[in-house]
Amino acid sequence: MSMIKVITAGAQDFDTPAASLIKVSSRGLFGADLALLEKRASAEFTEQIQKIASQLKTDEPLIHLIAIGATEDYGANRNGDGFTRATCERHHPTFTKFAKFYRDHKNKDQKKCYGHVKFSAWNDPMKRIELLVALNGSEDAAQRNGGIFANKEMQKLASGKDIPVSMACRVPFDVCSWCENKSRTRDDYCTSIEKGGSCEAGGLKDHLGALVEMVKNGQQQVHQLHADNPDPTFFDISHVFRPADRIAYVSGQLEKAAGVSLVGGAELAEALGVAIPYELLVDSKQPANIQSMLKFAYQLSDMEAEMDSGRLFGNSEIDYAGAFTHGVQQVDVEAPALYREKFAQTLRAMTDARIALPLGSFIELVADYTPTKAKEAAEVVQRELPGIYTRMLSRGDLLDKVASCQYVPGPTATPTMRLWAEKQARERSLTEAHVRRRVMQAAIRQEGASVTRGGLEKAASVRGPVERLAEEYALYKLAFLGALPEDDQLQLTASMVMLQNYAS
Repeated sequence: MSMIKVITAGAQDFDTPAASLIKVSSRGLFGADLALLEKRASAEFTEQIQKIASQLKTDEPLIHLIAIGATEDYGANRNGDGFTRATCERHHPTFTKFAKFYRDHKNKDQKKCYGHVKFSAWNDPMKRIELLVALNGSEDAAQRNGGIFANKEMQKLASGKDIPVSMACRVPFDVCSWCENKSRTRDDYCTSIEKGGSCEAGGLKDHLGALVEMVKNGQQQVHQLHADNPDPTFFDISHVFRPADRIAYVSGQLEKAAGVSLVGGAELAEALGVAIPYELLVDSKQPANIQSMLKFAYQLSDMEAEMDSGRLFGNSEIDYAGAFTHGVQQVDVEAPALYREKFAQTLRAMTDARIALPLGSFIELVADYTPTKAKEAAEVVQRELPGIYTRMLSRGDLLDKVASCQYVPGPTATPTMRLWAEKQARERSLTEAHVRRRVMQAAIRQEGASVTRGGLEKAASVRGPVERLAEEYALYKLAFLGALPEDDQLQLTASMVMLQNYAS
């Protein structure tokens, strides 16, 4: 388990803009420009500038970024997260190793970055992490560095405007600054004694960021309750556009849902859909099926954005959605004996027929519900499916869930299982021929279908039973896609798997 956290723009007060353009001439850095940098940066930093600048082209401008201030000196940030001096000094190199410069945390594809972190340093006198970022200052630089032209950033820098930036990191756990409770997810956050917990300061779940007056070690003290993050991996620096409006919007949505005034970094990461970049999550040492499922998680998350904007099928979503209407998917095939006991074989038979179970049928199969009860549950869970992959990626624990997924098809299926699946293919298979037939049938019968929009605008869901069941269905589909062969039908199958989540 782990969490993703966002450190918002202006999360700590450094009495100076967080980002500043370093003006390096062809002769190097000197004079007033050098003096200005020396006021902001550490001595180690200024020594590195000349060396790094000499290795870059003139269309790769350098920016000095003040990233994180130590908790002991600057306090916890505005989202209730803290990073101690020791943590900052030990983990600042992860910026150089993993982080790139993005916009609005759209970081799932590292090739869509606008710059690279060239150097990081712990400024001991100022007790903060500082970064040197090289932007792609032209189309040629973007092509040379494998990224995108930072045209908007260049325009702001040229006009002397500030570039607000926020950052993201992954933490395996955080620690309550008062009771020292370790939490691997927000669900594990401590609570007050009045609510059955043991945190005398009120607990992170309900009082994150609160100022509490308590006695500790025999002394009366005022303490800001926060989550300490002892082992962060920083992987994202983003230029955020209209950050105050965006954060206020998301925070307002979360306040309505949670009834709290402060939105923590982990909760905000979920609301903004911040994900760990694919290259950082996937490891060549992982089993092939896990790599495949993770690949499809990122692909389906991208498709969710396309569904929201109406780009996945162009103007044909409603037509394709007809393939999932009740009338064309009616099927009454008696299940073979022991199909639940031989679950992996059942999944293999359906996968070979390219059948991704509708939500109601999935609930009936895995939860042993009656058809009526499964249908009632599906009507509730269906509302949670739009945006489910983006939300799962933003929670930081997808790798653990994929590794323990119970829906991976077995290697083979019995002839009886295969026959049973083949009898359902006409009404349920996602192969092109069967999909087109059902779309035509729905049109002839004038059976309409609606497509949900706005799934990515939804604030972070409370991970109650409904959301967890939606996650289980999403994992089932990842296992289904991951077990299919690479062929010319796979892209269509993945698109239909996504549409199935949005059609009703």
